[in-house]
Amino acid sequence: MQDRNDRLLRFRLHGTFAHFNQPISNQVRNTYSIIPRTQLLGLIGSIAGLQGYKNSMTMPEFYSRLRESKVYIKTNSKTEAMFIVNYNSLNSFLNNRVDSGSPNVIVNEQVLFKPDFEIGIVMNTKNELHNTIIENIEANRSVFSIYLGKNEFPANLDFISLDEFEQNSRKEILCGTIFPFDEIRQSSTAAMKLERIPIGFNDRFKFIYRLMAVPFKEEPIKVSHPDIFINCGEHSYYVF
Repeated sequence: MQDRNDRLLRFRLHGTFAHFNQPISNQVRNTYSIIPRTQLLGLIGSIAGLQGYKNSMTMPEFYSRLRESKVYIKTNSKTEAMFIVNYNSLNSFLNNRVDSGSPNVIVNEQVLFKPDFEIGIVMNTKNELHNTIIENIEANRSVFSIYLGKNEFPANLDFISLDEFEQNSRKEILCGTIFPFDEIRQSSTAAMKLERIPIGFNDRFKFIYRLMAVPFKEEPIKVSHPDIFINCGEHSYYVF
């Protein structure tokens, strides 16, 4: 049930380059075309000053405190712009092996060019941590440096608004955010792609994946479960 103190905090997240590692190939380090929810929560945690990963067995502070947060992700790009970079990896496992014929490993990495997203997160104005996030994003600042997947790719954020919203009840909505593919009953166009992205962690701290539709423009769709969307003005957003 929606709390009367809940607000939708919206901001723009962008940069020159991004790489959100998608482990689907041994030949190329692929990237997701959008920022996954798991990495987005880490970035929001950095904005608030929450600690990140320490080891593979320990849940980071940002996830333990933000795991229940509802977010939406929308790409502002009309098309995908990606390229491949080649570089020598000096930190590879082979560098520490005496039987390695070469100290360098050539890495082929896919990079997003000029990534640009609109992000929304449901915040409660009676929650101290949420108010810290609101204040920092309104001031376009963060406690820790924020990146788009890698330390080499700094991120920029621009506050958009802090709005009231309501639960959706319409079966046909105007939606530009990513949403579960299996929600689609009918879509007006095919201006979207499908991508299987991590949306959270299970009890063993392994990724939970879901096949998502990624619209390149806002368009009318008919959905199976209207109440998993929220409305702000004439627009609908899938929050997860």
